[in-house]
Amino acid sequence: MPTMSFRLPVDLPESVANDLLRSSIAGGHDRAPTPTQCELRDNHLLLTREINESGPSYIPWEVFGNGRFVCTTTTLMFRERPYDLVVELARGKLNQLRNQYADWIGGGLSASSEVQTLMNRATQLLGGSLIESPRPESDQLANVSLATSFAAGNALIRVYQDQVYRLRHHRQGKLDTVFGCGIRLPPPRGLDDAFRLTFNTANVPLTWRIMEPSESDYRWDEADATIDWALDRNLQVHAGPLIDFSPGGLPDFARRLGSDLVTLKSLMCDYVETVVNRYRGKVTRWLISAGANGTIPLGISEEDLIRLTAMAADAAWQIDSNLQLSFGVSGPWGDYRSDPSFQYSPFVYADTLLRAGLPFAGIDLELFLCSSPRGSYCRDLLETSRVLDLFGLLGVPIQVGLAYPSELTPDALADSIERGDHSGFYGEVTPSAQGDWAAEFSSLVMCKSFVSGLIWDHLNDAEPHRFPHAGLVGQNGEVKPAFDRLRGIRELHLR
Repeated sequence: MPTMSFRLPVDLPESVANDLLRSSIAGGHDRAPTPTQCELRDNHLLLTREINESGPSYIPWEVFGNGRFVCTTTTLMFRERPYDLVVELARGKLNQLRNQYADWIGGGLSASSEVQTLMNRATQLLGGSLIESPRPESDQLANVSLATSFAAGNALIRVYQDQVYRLRHHRQGKLDTVFGCGIRLPPPRGLDDAFRLTFNTANVPLTWRIMEPSESDYRWDEADATIDWALDRNLQVHAGPLIDFSPGGLPDFARRLGSDLVTLKSLMCDYVETVVNRYRGKVTRWLISAGANGTIPLGISEEDLIRLTAMAADAAWQIDSNLQLSFGVSGPWGDYRSDPSFQYSPFVYADTLLRAGLPFAGIDLELFLCSSPRGSYCRDLLETSRVLDLFGLLGVPIQVGLAYPSELTPDALADSIERGDHSGFYGEVTPSAQGDWAAEFSSLVMCKSFVSGLIWDHLNDAEPHRFPHAGLVGQNGEVKPAFDRLRGIRELHLR
């Protein structure tokens, strides 16, 4: 099989070297990863796949002063002579930056002297690294060029956001975007007002595993109290995911069915009908399913997961044809596609469901970073903007879920298989860094006109949750900086 080889810098830290084994080669119109075999041998990274076609490579790398991200090369051909890894990463980021800058300038963005200066500096550094190649000085210059391109990308995003927000606020004043947070219980005393001042929407999970842990044994008390609390405070109520197909997301009695799709479909639709009947008229928008792409629970095929999602949605519409239903897309960059077990990239999965002709109100896109296996490996703002724009091409409203941890210690109340490590980091992983991430990424998400809303995954780490330490309130009740940063975003941009 064809192999693409990259020369690695000497004395590479072990943690960085291990993450290189998560690399992949991309392909297709949506530039999703393709099944790729990774190997480290004789100070080289070897990427092998069956398709002998040129393509960009996605490679985790630590960028000076920025964090550890999946970085992208330019389109590379298979050849016997190895590429210099850091040079190609620097070239790839600079290429992405220059193309995006040109696209936005062509669309009416005002030029930025700061961005232009940083791009010129990155170009000069890249040229110097090519002259020095393959000496160690080449890697050093390429690393600085890469970091400079990342800085330019962040500056470009700031310029883009400022001009987009200025235009949108001029047209409609404050925005009416949904700005919410997940809660399983009413917030504890002292956080009630803070929640209402920060968010206009409460997302109550109502997930099958939580609500019906044993067959026909429904647990309504917590959900009833939380929904009543939200409605009493004039908050919108969103619910879901009702069905979570990710590992551990289904109740045990459903998992014991194995691949018995007939019985699983019957039980699943019965649950959907029951919960929709109970809360119809109280819930504004329902997330019918999540985790159906990027996972193969109980040996169920991807095609069958798409059918089950459609069946669950149809069961809800049988109760009320006017329900606002959406479906979830996890791992929007498709990291899981490097495994040959998967056929559908996230974009193709979403497009397939929409082409079925069902009247979905939109898509819920998960930007859960720095966590695995459900979350995605970290990306920067410029790459996040690209993937948001990709899903915007589908022509339906996008609601975005956000999560980023405040620490990497074990979290006994999080999903037992979810780990807050081995998935990169944005600057670092601290409460302060979580606040920076929340402010910067929520600002980017909300400036997109096709984004109808964003939902922070969960409020309180002291309650059971999916992602380790990703709440806005710690397990000891301390309010994290991200809570205040999100309130600032609400005050600045929303009604």
